Formats: sequence, C-alpha cells, structure tokens
Amino acid sequence: MSINKKMKIMHVLKSSVYSGAENVVITIIKNLTAEFDFLYVSSEGSIRLILEERKIPFALLDKFDKKSLKRVIKEYKPDIIHAHDFSASVLCAMCAGKIRLISQLHYDPPWVRRWNVKTIMYTLCFPKIEKLLIVSETSFLNMVFSKIYLQKAKVIANPIDISKIRDMSKKSTEIIKVGDQGCDVIFVGRFVEQKNPQRFIHLIHLLKRSGFSNIKAEMLGCGELEEKCRLLIKSLDLDDNIEIRGFQKNPYPDIRKSKLLCMTSRWEGYGLVLVEANSLGIPVVSSRTAGSEEVLGKDAEELCENDEEFLKKISLLLNNQTEYNNWKSRSLCRAEKVKQIDDYMKDMKNIYWKCMG
Repeated sequence: MSINKKMKIMHVLKSSVYSGAENVVITIIKNLTAEFDFLYVSSEGSIRLILEERKIPFALLDKFDKKSLKRVIKEYKPDIIHAHDFSASVLCAMCAGKIRLISQLHYDPPWVRRWNVKTIMYTLCFPKIEKLLIVSETSFLNMVFSKIYLQKAKVIANPIDISKIRDMSKKSTEIIKVGDQGCDVIFVGRFVEQKNPQRFIHLIHLLKRSGFSNIKAEMLGCGELEEKCRLLIKSLDLDDNIEIRGFQKNPYPDIRKSKLLCMTSRWEGYGLVLVEANSLGIPVVSSRTAGSEEVLGKDAEELCENDEEFLKKISLLLNNQTEYNNWKSRSLCRAEKVKQIDDYMKDMKNIYWKCMG
C-alpha cells in the first residue's frame, strides 16, 4: 500500500436500523476519516437517513447475501473488512477471499452459550478472522467458542464522548412546556425481544398498584414490539402513566430531565445507555446482564435480580431524596472512570495498522 494512499476499511452490518452497533461504526468513521477511507455497508432501510444526514459514505444492499456483498467488495476493493456481529461476520468470511477480516461482537444473545448451527458456523470462520473485538470480557467468556478464539480476542468497550453527551442534553428540537420537569422513569432502547420493553411496562404497572398512582414514564425507541407494547399499556390502564415517544435522534435532553433510567434487557454486550445516563448524573436500575455488570460492576446496587428488587429500588429513589443524591453522585463518579473516545480511537487505529502487518 502506498504511503500516501489511505487504508480502505469497509464496515459491514446486517441491520438496517440505527442502534448501538450502528452508532459505534458511525462514531469510528467520523473520528478517523482523516486517516482512513471508510465505506459503511448494510441492509437497505431507515439507516439511510442517518448516513445521509451525517455524510457517511455508504452502500446499502437490497439483499444481504453473498452476491450483493461480493459486488460491493469488488467495486470498493477494501484493505480490511470490519464486520459487526455474527451474521455479518460469517457472510464476510465467506466473501473476503484474501482481504483481512476483523469481527466485532457487540452483544451476547443466549444462543452463543451452547453449540448450535450459528455458533458452529462462527467457529468455522476462525481461520479467516484476523482479530475478534468484544465489548466486555464477561460477554466473551459466555460464548461457547471463547477458548478457541482466546488468542485473537481483544476487549474494546464502546466509544463514549461524555462532553458531547452533556452538550447535546442541553439541546432540544421540541418546545419545552412551562413546568415540564420530565418523567419519573425512562426507558431508552429498541422495542425488540433483547430489550424486553414489556417488562418495563409491567414494572410501571406494579409501581402504580403499590401507591405511585401518578407515576410518569417515557419510552424512547421503536421496533417490532411497539404495537404490542401500546396494546399492553392500554390493557393495563396505563395510558395516563406511560408515553411512547418513538425514536429520538437526540435522547439526551429527555434522559437529563428524567429522575431515573430503567434498563430491562434480557442480554447486553455493553450497557451503553447506562453510561450515557450516568454521564448526565441520572441514577439507573438494570437487569443483570454481561453489559450492565461491565458498566456498573458485578456487585452494584443498581443491578436487579427480579421484579421485586426493581420495585424496591425504584421506590427508594422516588421517595428518598438523600438516597437519590447518593446514587446520583455515584453515577457521576462512575462516568468519569469510563474510557474516553480519544483512547478508543487510538486503540482502533492500532488494531487496523497491526491487522495489515
């Protein structure tokens, strides 16, 4: 490769919507575009609007298959293919030929804990994958193939720009109503099985029944379970308590105005929204996942094993200002210890150059 020629890196994702992994890729591209030539490749979908708005070079596929991906590889001629999550990694391994391949796994769904067609397929990609990036050691060790990939694996947590999050939390495209103090409890995430939004709704229902009759909750996000969630809210008579606000390009003003954030995920590779809330001094309560343990610590008070613990801790925070202030201080202290974006980008640059030998 010529000294004056930028290394060409092609990021490949199967998903067509904007979420955590997509945010990571866009952040990498925006921060390293002066040093590398990037192309974002994924399925066609609503992600197009985000990519156009942020001026990210992209190629979107009508079909996420070998033929379509090989066509883009032939046209772009990347030096490195950086595949994100399992499906994209397997497909890229089938199409990469002699091109260097990096696989980055952003989460650990339940099926990675046992041998099955998916985990066998990913393991068969071992000879092709130059480097495996994972967001936490805990999530990696949950994976049935972890011992096989151990020498190729590197933990690299998600890029966090705390200063930017705090600045964006002070901006809003909506007209702020007089006296608008935000909600008591907020949910931020896609309406999909992994995020378990129905559990959040049930928790609000239990809180209402336990005496918080006027509790106010907001849900930011969209996804395949949205209609089911709306029906559940109606069936539990929570129309006056829960508002589904849809996907928000900038969720930080809403998070900052809320009293606390509740994450009900079944699994997480890295609890990014927990870090974001902590950086704004917003206390969090979360189900126990590899991601939440990575962010909060395995023995954190914020972790909940069951609905009873969720109710106990949310009630405490809503009723006891002294405890609330203690949790708030702990959140801010924790945020300051998070690896910052500049360090993340240094790591990524080193990974790319070492990959090329």
